[in-house]
Amino acid sequence: MSSQEPLEIEMAGVKFYSAQDELYFFTWLKSIGSVCDVFGQGRAIYAVIDRGELTFDDALEFISLFRRYLIPFSELKRLDVPEISKRFRDPSGFWYTEVFGDGGD
Repeated sequence: MSSQEPLEIEMAGVKFYSAQDELYFFTWLKSIGSVCDVFGQGRAIYAVIDRGELTFDDALEFISLFRRYLIPFSELKRLDVPEISKRFRDPSGFWYTEVFGDGGD
C-alpha cells in the first residue's frame, strides 16, 4: 500500500443515546484534520484518513473519540504511520496497551 493512499478506520457498533449524541460524534469525527470522508456500511462507520495530513494530535483525537464512545482501540493500530510512529508507539502513552497490546505488535 502506498503511503499516499488513504486509510480507513472502522468504528463498529457505535451506540448513540440521543440525536444530539449522534450529532456530536459526527461533528467531532469530521473535525479531525486528516479525516477526508466519513461513510457508513451496515452497522459500522468508517473514517477515511489522508495519510499525508495525519498528525499525532489527530491520533490523540481518535483515541479520545474511541474512549468516549467505547470503540475497541485495536483498529487504531492503523494510525501507526511513519510520520507519527515514534510518539504513537511510546510505551508510556496511556493508550499504548489498549492499541498495541503488551507486546507492541
